[in-house]
Amino acid sequence: MKALPKVVVAALLMMPAVMVSAWVLHRSFCVPENHIGFEPSLLLWAAGPSILQGCVGSKGLRFLAWAISIMTVGLIIAALHFDLLLQYEDWIQRGMPDKPTWATLWQR
Repeated sequence: MKALPKVVVAALLMMPAVMVSAWVLHRSFCVPENHIGFEPSLLLWAAGPSILQGCVGSKGLRFLAWAISIMTVGLIIAALHFDLLLQYEDWIQRGMPDKPTWATLWQR
């Protein structure tokens, strides 16, 4: 019965990274605009609790926590690199670039 609270704590620590990853994917591929009102690199905080779980969590969930953390950081960096998610001011300074064609295939 003691293992259940550890799993619940692990799930709660990994939840911010999963939610931010889902939001970045949705925003990158389903929303036609590629600019937002805040700096997208601020979303990197979401990997912190998952990294903590990867460092001190139970042995069985460490790999999952590290995988989720790396995926979250990678998604945010890729979205910034490919101009899928830009702060509004950066978007204007870069000449208001459109999203790449391959990123708009799922949009209506």
